[in-house]
Amino acid sequence: MTAYTSVMKASKFEDDLIPNLAIHAFRHAFEQASASSTVVYVKGQQLVQRSQNGQEIQLKDVSSDFVQIDGIPHRLKRKKKCEETI
Repeated sequence: MTAYTSVMKASKFEDDLIPNLAIHAFRHAFEQASASSTVVYVKGQQLVQRSQNGQEIQLKDVSSDFVQIDGIPHRLKRKKKCEETI
């Protein structure tokens, strides 16, 4: 996948849409990949292989590989610009 990015100003509303658009794009790409070939992914802390016909096979339990993180970083908030009126 290739992405083109340029420096542009975005509003707070557009910044808030980026995570939702990323989730939608990933879900669409996953559906296309699983329709054309066999995919392997993690579902409910289980490694699952999904074939083209929709059959799922559990390969391995990966729950011991997950690590609990104590200090989750908070979302950065955009500072409001103060404009002086003349």
